[in-house]
Amino acid sequence: MAEANVTVAQPGSQKEEPSEAWYRLTTEQTADKLGVDYRKGLSAAEVQSRQQKYGQNVLAGKKKESAFQAFLRQYQDFMQIILVGAAIINQLVTREWGTTLVLLGLTVFNAVMGLNQESKAEASLAALQKMMKNIARVRRDGQAIEVDASELVPGDIVLMEAGNRVPADGRLFVTATLEIEEAALTGESVASSKDTEAITRPDVPLGDRHCMGFMNTSVTRGRGEMIVTNTGMTT
Repeated sequence: MAEANVTVAQPGSQKEEPSEAWYRLTTEQTADKLGVDYRKGLSAAEVQSRQQKYGQNVLAGKKKESAFQAFLRQYQDFMQIILVGAAIINQLVTREWGTTLVLLGLTVFNAVMGLNQESKAEASLAALQKMMKNIARVRRDGQAIEVDASELVPGDIVLMEAGNRVPADGRLFVTATLEIEEAALTGESVASSKDTEAITRPDVPLGDRHCMGFMNTSVTRGRGEMIVTNTGMTT
């Protein structure tokens, strides 16, 4: 059986760049900026401190609308507009309050039914997301452990292999035939081959940042290790 081609980043002497250009930094520079020994990982105390500073590694959902706004939104439906229009025309032409109230009552019934269906769909989606909780394998205090991905902080050392979802943005420092599918970010249907070499060119597109891993992309082949650089809404 052929031995896997493993690339481990080595210390370099490149000029230090702004913190957001992680792909331009060597592994040593990245580790220094994030205050971590990538051979041991963060300590439990440091993780707790950074969780208080950076918060959870989750993407914020859209702002929840009020019940009144949700109710009014139901009237954007084409059928609702027709019914309201029919009620107005009926009242202006015939002045029959009974028919007008029936038509308006029907729009209220439709709105309530629509809200009920939306509520059930949101509850089902929330339950599904809870079942699909992302677990990340990290190195902390020199030990490899599994944690909820929402608990990751910048500086964490993440261990990945084929079948895993990348739990945060990070600078790769170990790659063994590592390939990551990044179609959602780059539009490329072919998985990206990864290595650990820093990129000296500025303004490199996401798809060409071969030394980086990005949140919610999927490892399709090989294994790798990375230093988390960004979490949550900063990814």
